[in-house]
Formats: sequence, C-alpha cells, structure tokens
Amino acid sequence: MLSMIAAATSAPIYYLCTQRHAYTIGVFLGYYHHGLGDLLRIIPYEKIDRLGRTATGNFIFTDFERLSAAQLQAASQLHQSISAQDPAALLLNNPAKVPGRFDLLKRLEAAGLNAFDVHRLDDRHAIRRFPVFVRWESRHDPPLTGLLDSAGALDAAIAGLPPKIRRNPDLMIVEYGAVPSSDGRFRKYSAYKVGPTIYPQHCFINENWYIKFPSTRFTEADRAESRAYVAENPHASQIERAFDLAGIDYGRIDYGIVDGRVQTFEINSNPTVLARPPNWDAAVNYSKYAEMHAHALRALLRPPSPVVLDLGRGNQDVDRVHASAMRRVRRRIGWFDLRRTLSLRRLKKRLASPLGPPATS
Repeated sequence: MLSMIAAATSAPIYYLCTQRHAYTIGVFLGYYHHGLGDLLRIIPYEKIDRLGRTATGNFIFTDFERLSAAQLQAASQLHQSISAQDPAALLLNNPAKVPGRFDLLKRLEAAGLNAFDVHRLDDRHAIRRFPVFVRWESRHDPPLTGLLDSAGALDAAIAGLPPKIRRNPDLMIVEYGAVPSSDGRFRKYSAYKVGPTIYPQHCFINENWYIKFPSTRFTEADRAESRAYVAENPHASQIERAFDLAGIDYGRIDYGIVDGRVQTFEINSNPTVLARPPNWDAAVNYSKYAEMHAHALRALLRPPSPVVLDLGRGNQDVDRVHASAMRRVRRRIGWFDLRRTLSLRRLKKRLASPLGPPATS
C-alpha cells in the first residue's frame, strides 16, 4: 500500500541516513514547528530493502563516511535507480561522487582554496609544512594528537599510537590551517547548504585551536558576533565554491578564516541540525535555527507526481519505516533527559547536605 503522503499537496522529501544517526534531522523534525507537515520522511539505509512501491519525491542522500563499501555501492545504485525511474526527481548528494574528507581536502588544496594539505601516514616523510596533527578521516572525533612541530615529533607521536590504530588506513595527517583572531582566540564558522540555499548557522569562539563547542566563557559580545555572522552571511560566495568543488548539495561546512580566505576543515553530509528539543537550555533560542533550516527545506518542495518508485524488494510502507526511526530519536532524547534529571538531583542533594558543597582552593 502506498504511503498517504502520495496524496499531499507537495511531493515528499526523503532523507536517507544510517539508522543510528537519524537524530541529526529527527530532533528538528519531531520537536520543532517546521511547516513541512508529513512531507519529510527519514529512510535509514538499513531499511531500504524492506520498502515496496513508494511515491516519488525529493531525495537527500547523506552519511557516506559511515557506510561500508558495500553499503556505499548500494546507495549509489539506488541513486541511479531513482534517477532512471523518475528523471525529474530532485536528488541531492550523489553517493558515487561525493568525496571523503581526505580527498575533499586534497581537492581544495589543489584548487588553491585551502592553503593547507593532508597526507597519508606512509607519505609523511615528504611533509615540509609544520605543525601537523593526526586524525581519523571518517570519524567525527577529536584529533588523535596535538600539534606536532617537526618530522621527529610526528614520527614519535605515530609510534606512540597503539599498533591497531597506527596501521588503520583511515588515519590521515592534516597540516595546521587555522590562526587566532586579533583577540588571540579562534573562530570556527559553520554554514549549511540545502539545495540552492546557503545559510550560516553559528560562529564558535574558543581559546583552543580545535573547536568542537564554544568556549565556556562565551560572552554576550561573542553571542552578538555570532548573531551578526548569521545575519550577514559574509562568506557565501567562497562557501559556494567549496560546496561546488565537493559536489555536495546538502551538508554543513565547518571553516575558519585566514587572511580573509575561507579555509575548509570539513563538509558533513549528515550534520546535526538541532541536538536538543526547544527550551532545553533557557539561554538559547533554538527555534530560530529550526526556522532557517525549515525555510531552506521548503524551497525544495515541488508539486506531487504520479510516478511511483520501486525502492526495495519488500512491502513495508515508508511511513512505517519513518515512524520506527523517529521512535529511536525520541528514546535518545528521553535518555539524555533522564541523565540530565539525575545529574540535577545529585547536585541538589549535595547542596542540601549539612556539610554543603566541598570547598575549593
């Protein structure tokens, strides 16, 4: 039986990602007002083969670095199959063409967009530009080393890694490509591309060169700087060039500015739009980020089509697959909420103790 969304006023948007990482779009979809109704549907790659005939629509392919070689090939074949069945379908991100982080950074350096290069461990003796650091190519983890200022320091750091890690072909060496601003702190900018729309999301400021989150000393002036960045979108044309070179139609670019030029650190094809529900943090208005993403997604909508696709070899309805993905998202949020509640209870208990909190020196 075809999904009820086939009768909607617009063709649906199907978001393809790994089952474990559906929260990246799922929190936005399940907890925020977005004006998309039931048009946005999550389809985990692991569930595609269970689907039967499905109304055509717009497809966003993501999460390539988390797919095995066989899964990536299957995603590429699905992309080709959809295009053949409905040449008018909007397909964002071609799994067969989007480069991994290593190849992307190589491509950006060769084109003169990035001033820093990347290297495989076996090629490290040819490196002439230091400092460098070692990190995973496909994982979203912090670097495995700090900044290493010489070939000797690099060799020693690699030798200090466990043998199983240092033999992993996913490792890469990255030349240091950031500089602090005039106040001595570092900025990491992040912006989204959703089809034809590019919008900036945030500017994180930190004392450390590696920035995953803003500094705990994020001041009101810092917040104002981030708001100005979002309002002005000052690097849009340079960002567009990086996305074009990467062949990425949907994703988030993380970058810094060196001598007025965008220096791309990575482009994530399955970025977290919103990690927490509204009002999770009273100091942050998450709804404005939801509206920016919703506005960009609504620009993808097109009239419904009578075309019906064969996506998998099963008979499950896409709404059922989506509902299963959203249950996992809600369980994840429930677990985080429980952990936060328990932590607050422990803190209140400590503060209520006759001895009070421990003294600090």
